[in-house]
Amino acid sequence: MDILQKWFPFNHRKIREENENNNAFHSSEERIQVFCFPSAGSGASLYRAWCNTANNRDIDFIPVEIPGRGNHITSPAAASIDELVDAFLSIFPKVVRSPYIIYGHSFGAAVAFQVAYTLQERGFQLPEKLIVAGRHAPHMKDPNPMSSASTDADIIEEIKKMGGTPDAILNHPEMLQFTLSQLRGDLRTHESLRYTGQKLQIPIEAHCATQDDANKEIVEYWKEVTADEFQIKEFEGHHFFIQALGDLYLNSLLDTITQTKKSLS
Repeated sequence: MDILQKWFPFNHRKIREENENNNAFHSSEERIQVFCFPSAGSGASLYRAWCNTANNRDIDFIPVEIPGRGNHITSPAAASIDELVDAFLSIFPKVVRSPYIIYGHSFGAAVAFQVAYTLQERGFQLPEKLIVAGRHAPHMKDPNPMSSASTDADIIEEIKKMGGTPDAILNHPEMLQFTLSQLRGDLRTHESLRYTGQKLQIPIEAHCATQDDANKEIVEYWKEVTADEFQIKEFEGHHFFIQALGDLYLNSLLDTITQTKKSLS
């Protein structure tokens, strides 16, 4: 399995076809890419259903498979967000074209923020927008009590409350232990993010749910980590509202991306 297939399991063939020169950043006026980072314990499959839906809008959703799961299961998991970001950015220039957006849910929002900031620091062509969902701003205290130090029982109780974990996993001891192991590893990575005053020079749009720990009042603080425009959208639901709402959420996201693309022309 090659490196593109590991990182981008649902797009690697198309990426390979479209990028004859894999070492050059190049532009496309016709389409916009959306790189999607998953929540803790999840993988690129979290966004698989989005990939085919957006084709008729000239939008390419590109779910990212982080090391340690899915096609990337044989790769060691990153010990920190900085390590994960560096690993991702080693392949990113071979894949990206302009314009593009970075998206992340929960743990993925923390990774997405650090990816965007690192790109900014390194003088790379920036995304048109950062879209974050279901997470507090990086300089604020995490409202969710779950951590890598939590007991298995406490983590299980919390993920049941949050929803999003299928009963087939919760009721299968071996699958549950595997999921807990991956989730605990992601929590450790998540906790490695240190905010030292990072501020983006691109717009941020934050999405939150009415019944999530990261509610509107908490998510509002994302406005303090950008020098550009900020927008917030609130949806009904719990932490995994981005899946639970199905087409309702996806259509709202597609409208946001389409509007961003139109503003470039």
